[in-house]
Amino acid sequence: MKTGHLTGGHYLAILILVLLPIGIYAKQLRVFGKLTDYVQAIIMSATLFFSFVPAVIETLTRLPISRPLADGPNASIVQMGLKILVVLFLGGITYQVLKIRAKKKRAIQAG
Repeated sequence: MKTGHLTGGHYLAILILVLLPIGIYAKQLRVFGKLTDYVQAIIMSATLFFSFVPAVIETLTRLPISRPLADGPNASIVQMGLKILVVLFLGGITYQVLKIRAKKKRAIQAG
């Protein structure tokens, strides 16, 4: 740790470590009922999303080595990268929810 204390990236890592087992074992936990498939997709996607947040920030503030694209996490290019990431996350979640819903409808109609 450069700063000597916990940062937002550390808290995201802790959140990911908490969410991963919940997402992996959501079906066995049986606490989500009929929403299990949706919860699992959202949680697993969220862990990927949370992993990309520090990746985007670190990449844009460190590369290229001679002259980084951003001077810090509040730079406009970093903020735009994070906004794009949020849009991709929401689009991916929406797609997954629609696919799960369609699969469940097909299963009901077939059964």
